[in-house]
Amino acid sequence: MKKIFAIIISLALLSTASVTAFAASPITAKDGSDSAVVKGTYVAGDASATVYSVDIAWGSMEFTYTDASKGTWNPDTHGYDGAKAATWSCATDANKIEVTNHSNANVTAQLSYAPESGYNGISGSFSDGGTLNLNSAVDTRYSAAPSGSATLSLTGDLASDTSVKTKIGVVTVTLVNE
Repeated sequence: MKKIFAIIISLALLSTASVTAFAASPITAKDGSDSAVVKGTYVAGDASATVYSVDIAWGSMEFTYTDASKGTWNPDTHGYDGAKAATWSCATDANKIEVTNHSNANVTAQLSYAPESGYNGISGSFSDGGTLNLNSAVDTRYSAAPSGSATLSLTGDLASDTSVKTKIGVVTVTLVNE
């Protein structure tokens, strides 16, 4: 009984196995030929993803506010000589923001200034309108990556009780869609 059962199972397994068949077309005469159709299928390659890599080099962003000066009293004219308006100043390049694009896409860097709470009378503006349009870094050397810079200028008055370095605002660099 076990042998019959084993034979039946073996036949069932053989009937489910697939067999690859090759069709042959014989050539029966001299100079005869045969041919086969060649088929192809296109499969798109993986698209390269956009990779954003942007370096930002910040100046110290430390400014000095010098209040207006009436100048020196002149008793002969009953007026002041050498009056000076209030000014903001900083060390060389302390107000500079440089953006370097190492991305495989063009980028637009938008710079903005927001005053800290309590310093709303101080405004910030940027050279070139604060917009840096940078080409992609594709096919460039690392050291020659596209870059651009802008400088921050401040206007407004700083209170006389701000005698130590105090956070008065924030500069933000944002990558925006082109």
